[in-house]
Amino acid sequence: MGQKAQAAMEYITTYGWAVLVVVIVGVVLWQMGFFDFSSRISPHYSGFSILVPIDWEFTTTSPTTCSLSVVFSNGAGEDLSSVAVLGGDTCIPSDLPPGETTVCTKTPDICPSPGKAYRQELVVTYRRSSDNQSFQTAGIIWGNAV
Repeated sequence: MGQKAQAAMEYITTYGWAVLVVVIVGVVLWQMGFFDFSSRISPHYSGFSILVPIDWEFTTTSPTTCSLSVVFSNGAGEDLSSVAVLGGDTCIPSDLPPGETTVCTKTPDICPSPGKAYRQELVVTYRRSSDNQSFQTAGIIWGNAV
């Protein structure tokens, strides 16, 4: 009986060390941020019509200071005017011929750390130059803060 107990104890000890090494490697990788998939998302958008985002950048300069710059393209096929993001600054230029772009900026309420993921809802207002009628387009953009 003594020989079997010794063999069992050696077996458990060997596998115990192997499990301990795997756990230590897992903790080290976790602390290095290897398993933080929230900061590795591809930038993309959903929604929007007529004015479509073609490029954007979310810049965080401090935990309480950040800005979002979005380049919108006019896909309406006609002139648009008074382009602006609700809760943001006026877009420059605010008058937009067909196929041209404008840069809109907004100061979000929440500033993620650089490299962390963000998701921002945007509502863009504009007027058709032909009849001066007001419209809105809305959507969501996401990516990683810079």
